[in-house]
Amino acid sequence: MFRPILLFLLFFSIPLSASAELWMPQQIPTTGAVPFVFYYRQFLQANPFPIEQEPKTPEAKDENRRHHRQSADLYAAMSEVAERLAQSEDLFPAAPEGIKKEELKQVRGSWNLYQNIPINAADLRQESLYMRYRALSHETSLDPNKIVVMHDFVVGLEKDADLFQDLKRRVCSRARSFAHRPLKEYREKPETPLPEEMELGKKFSVAVQWFVPFVQKYPNEKNLELAGSFLDTIELFRSCYPDSERLPEIVELFRNVFTDLQKRQVEPIIKEYAEVYEGALRRHELLGKPMPIWGVDLKGNQIEEKTLDGKIVLLDFWATWCGPCIAEFPHLKLLYQKYKDKGFEIVSYSVDSDQEKLLAYLERNPLPWIVLSKESTERAGLPPLSRYYGAKAVPVVLLRDWSGKTLLLDARGQKLDDFLEKLFE
Repeated sequence: MFRPILLFLLFFSIPLSASAELWMPQQIPTTGAVPFVFYYRQFLQANPFPIEQEPKTPEAKDENRRHHRQSADLYAAMSEVAERLAQSEDLFPAAPEGIKKEELKQVRGSWNLYQNIPINAADLRQESLYMRYRALSHETSLDPNKIVVMHDFVVGLEKDADLFQDLKRRVCSRARSFAHRPLKEYREKPETPLPEEMELGKKFSVAVQWFVPFVQKYPNEKNLELAGSFLDTIELFRSCYPDSERLPEIVELFRNVFTDLQKRQVEPIIKEYAEVYEGALRRHELLGKPMPIWGVDLKGNQIEEKTLDGKIVLLDFWATWCGPCIAEFPHLKLLYQKYKDKGFEIVSYSVDSDQEKLLAYLERNPLPWIVLSKESTERAGLPPLSRYYGAKAVPVVLLRDWSGKTLLLDARGQKLDDFLEKLFE
């Protein structure tokens, strides 16, 4: 019993604020799992090699590369030590006496020391694999082409289902970001040069090819949420390259996944995700196509499509908990007052699940146009319009013309003002 306590005291004689020399591969405790775990925890807390997300100067970029290199080397070395300890007999049967419970909380889900449970060799090995992944993550930041090595490493972990899925999501998201980041920067800063389509398309296709079979095989909520991020990149890609020849193939891959999931014996929440995402793909392709509208208001009245014939219609998906949605209402009221007599109509479709909260909001803040409710629509036995158009996240604001065909997919702010002015004046 004296040996673990002594190791604990020796190890904690090193202050958390120690210099970066402490975090060198040769300083890693190689004897005893407990001091090694403490070293690992301190390393995560100390963050000795901070990474700047968007370095602006050449000096900051060089510092980032240096920190990625140091982190990669240290994680790789710790992975080897953890693997060696897992195979050794140098695992203490329980936590040393005199250590406070809160000082021994788990690192990322595998350590049970704080419950006085023996250190498990299998858990230690799993942590070594996670460290190896972290090392490869830093290597990929230094050389994006190493994403393939990172992915191949993760694929080899499929027998360890939980760890595999966690890391597979991460590597797919990382691969997706190589296309998403430069496109987002271009959209936000038009002065930024538009990246070369073929190169970005190739990177995005690789991420899709890795992700689609994965989500088909493991259709759970976390993986479907990541699918939503892929749809965001698809829409961003489409806005930057509207005539892309690569995009239709990618869209079809996702559409097939969502169609298939709706037919399979999966949990209702998974079917709902699949239906909403299929709706999002439908919405992304709406321009110039008919935009049907249906639903039921809070009094149980079903809207009749013919009442909208010959009008310019703004379809606004919103919720009482959506700050940006509420903030847009004063602007919409001004536009409605200005153009309603010229044939402009607004249909607000609430996605609130709490009908009482919606009623209370509308009593305090009445809206002068048609208000439909997802809850009322479902009660009437009709499919929710929000799901048909994939409005999982609001606001989603669409505009259609006098004949019912779609004019705008993001009808908000100054863009909407300018468009209505051209249409009516």
